[in-house]
Amino acid sequence: MWTDKSIKAIKPQKTRFRQPEPTNQRGVGRLVLDVQPSGVKTFFFQYFRNQDGKSKRTLVNIGLYKKTLSSPGCSLEDARTKAREYANLLQAGKDPKLVVEERQLEEQAKLRRVESEKRQGSFEQLLDSYTSAMKADSKRSYKSVEKSLDTYVKLPFPEMINRKADTIDADDIRLILSKMIKKGVTTHTNRVRSYLHAAFSHGLKQDNNPRRYSDEEVKFNLKFNPVTFVPKQPDFERVGEHVIPEKEIKIIWDELPKESLISAYAIKLSFTTGQRFGEIIRGPWTVIDDDAQLMTIPASVSKNKIEHVVPLDGLSWSIIEDLYELTGDSEYLFPASNTGGFIEDKHIHSTTISKVVREYCSGHKKVSKFLARDIRRTVKTLMGKAGIDKAIRDRIQNHALQDVSSKHYDRYDYLAEKRQAMKVWNDYLDLIIHPKKKVTHISRKQKA
Repeated sequence: MWTDKSIKAIKPQKTRFRQPEPTNQRGVGRLVLDVQPSGVKTFFFQYFRNQDGKSKRTLVNIGLYKKTLSSPGCSLEDARTKAREYANLLQAGKDPKLVVEERQLEEQAKLRRVESEKRQGSFEQLLDSYTSAMKADSKRSYKSVEKSLDTYVKLPFPEMINRKADTIDADDIRLILSKMIKKGVTTHTNRVRSYLHAAFSHGLKQDNNPRRYSDEEVKFNLKFNPVTFVPKQPDFERVGEHVIPEKEIKIIWDELPKESLISAYAIKLSFTTGQRFGEIIRGPWTVIDDDAQLMTIPASVSKNKIEHVVPLDGLSWSIIEDLYELTGDSEYLFPASNTGGFIEDKHIHSTTISKVVREYCSGHKKVSKFLARDIRRTVKTLMGKAGIDKAIRDRIQNHALQDVSSKHYDRYDYLAEKRQAMKVWNDYLDLIIHPKKKVTHISRKQKA
């Protein structure tokens, strides 16, 4: 039997050779020492196995011979222990080499799982990736979505958001939403549900997306969207129905607060054009074409990501002229302001307009309470009363048309039709605001 002294006494030769350890046992393999010309010695377990009807010599690497306690490698005792283990496998009818290969594959798979778990994204990282994608896509609502997720998900459920995203199930989503309902939150519960659904839909695709929305290289390994199994609450949805009466439009127009002049002009421009506040307040002066009297809402600002051209006529153009006198030296039509005046590179926020509307309604008994978004509905409704066809009203308000013809074939801009409709609407609105013109108009018609 070998000793360390006898192994050290084995001298290298010009060619590589293997020397088996002397033993009287047969049929259970044996420990061999592989000696290279460089003097490097390696332990192997040698045995014969039947392959294609022939007995084939097979070697399983055990490790380098450990010369000293400080050097890496395998001691003689360790090598014998391994050799006995492989011999026992052989006696049990198992192929040691195949067993070793299977163990190596299992170990590699385990390491991959550990590495994957390290890179596996949490629920919080999923939500952050989703809102970052919204920001990158120039979605105006990303800040309000962030705030809602912070308020109703991250802060109330600190343990849940630290879990891996793929462990979140329908019960977790139900818990989040039921807590909101218990607090008396109704419509916004459905909104948070839609944000969560969109976040998981984002995560399902994100693992294979070459574009990352996080500083960390994470994967979510999602197999399904858990929000799908949690129903929306239909009775929480309130369809907007309020249309501002014509007589109240005149009061609003005449009495909008002068101390909030920029917001007042934004409200008036929305009345005259029917456009979304989030689109008109973000426009720099370059969106206005003075010669053609047009306002272009870029695709980057438009809600449906489609560039939209709005003809300006009558009242709407007079508002642009008044605005130019007030803010023409600024970058934006509706610049933000502070005590020092207008802020050059910032526009007002839609929440500012909502606040002005709320405060206005609270101080006026003659005007029924309305929201800023009710103005767009009011314009759509009264345009119909003024005789403007719904198809043109939809195009004026840049609604996304989903029929096949509109989506894929119709590339006509309808500018002439929109211009005519806007003239009709501005004339109609002018008569609402200045009723004496209406009386004059009727009397002339009667005379004719």
